[in-house]
Amino acid sequence: MKRGAIHGGAAGACAAIGAAGALVFLFAFPKGSITTLMHDVLNLPGPGAGIALIFGPFLILVVLLSSILFPGIGAAVITTLAFGVAYGLTVWMFEMPTNPKGAFGSALFMIAVALLGVTAEVVNFLGRGIKDVWRCVLAGPVANVVLCAFYWVAIFPRTARWVELGDLPVLFGVCLVGGVVSGCVAFGLTRPLCRARTIEQKE
Repeated sequence: MKRGAIHGGAAGACAAIGAAGALVFLFAFPKGSITTLMHDVLNLPGPGAGIALIFGPFLILVVLLSSILFPGIGAAVITTLAFGVAYGLTVWMFEMPTNPKGAFGSALFMIAVALLGVTAEVVNFLGRGIKDVWRCVLAGPVANVVLCAFYWVAIFPRTARWVELGDLPVLFGVCLVGGVVSGCVAFGLTRPLCRARTIEQKE
């Protein structure tokens, strides 16, 4: 990974990826759909299963796609900030209903999204000397754990309830699996594009 700060067109592209990801998530998972899937279909404990298995991995996928395609310091943070702003503005402008338990679109939501971006940024920077696939495998679960921990401590006690200690092992396992799978998917999706770009640079 390049050590220089991202700027110019690459920064704009990261912002566009983040905003597009927010719109896709907003319309793909309308109010109540995640809760129904997690608790009524999969019978996972809560609160937090939807963050660990759906929202977190989706956001990680968007962030890693952006970071791999446009390597540089700041890519992950720019992507998550654009995601949060686009999500919040769309909800506000169109008065779209969201699940209050997840505080989607709120200030706490923005902090949670930004925290995930900073975590991915740190892991990407520390792992800049290793291959993309291993960096993705590391960044995915680490970022997802940080996001879920913030929700468990700062958001759910305000919007729902504290997570029961007996549910933490299951939620933590789901969180790790979701992060690893998301990281692997991000690498798989970007590998052909990165390979093509490398060939072009050599010609």
